[in-house]
Amino acid sequence: MGANAFKIGDKVRFLNEVGEGKVTAVQEDGQILVEDNNGFEYPHFPKDLIPIISPADIERAYERVVPSVLEILQQEVTPAHQRKFEEDFKSKYKEAKARPKGAVAEEVDLHLHAIVDSKVGLSPGVMLELQIAHFERMLQIGIRQRTKKIIFIHGIGQGVLRHQIWSRVEQYYPNCYCRSADPRRYGNGATEVWIGEATFRD
Repeated sequence: MGANAFKIGDKVRFLNEVGEGKVTAVQEDGQILVEDNNGFEYPHFPKDLIPIISPADIERAYERVVPSVLEILQQEVTPAHQRKFEEDFKSKYKEAKARPKGAVAEEVDLHLHAIVDSKVGLSPGVMLELQIAHFERMLQIGIRQRTKKIIFIHGIGQGVLRHQIWSRVEQYYPNCYCRSADPRRYGNGATEVWIGEATFRD
């Protein structure tokens, strides 16, 4: 998140320390001046700040409707094949919803072979749509399950899926943010999505 994402008056939380504050200036060097709850102003880099999103914005994120598997597949495969895909996905989501709430971390593999049994009859565009829809649904389940972070394994490829993940989190999921997962374990092929507590719903 760059300096342009912040404006004077925005409320923010600190990524690496406890507390929150209000933006008082955006400096020419790209740092953000933030007044903390004690009235002191300190400069911070944009990457170390998390915007505090209003409840209305959070509510709008929950209203985001992700296309169903059937909607994505309708033009691509036979009705019998569609039903098989749909049952597979329902099983995955049922299992995810059954996990205990409040987990520190979950791992989700977005590789096609981990999502569907067969790619036969699927165009590259539809395969990407399935991966994106699966990512969003698993993120929404994670939010409802009060999961702290979800590691999405997307592989390296041409970076299209990674870009979609980062873009959609920034655009549609207030109070969530992305960072690259541990390269020692995942190389450059995974993204951590951290879910802020303000996103959780009772």
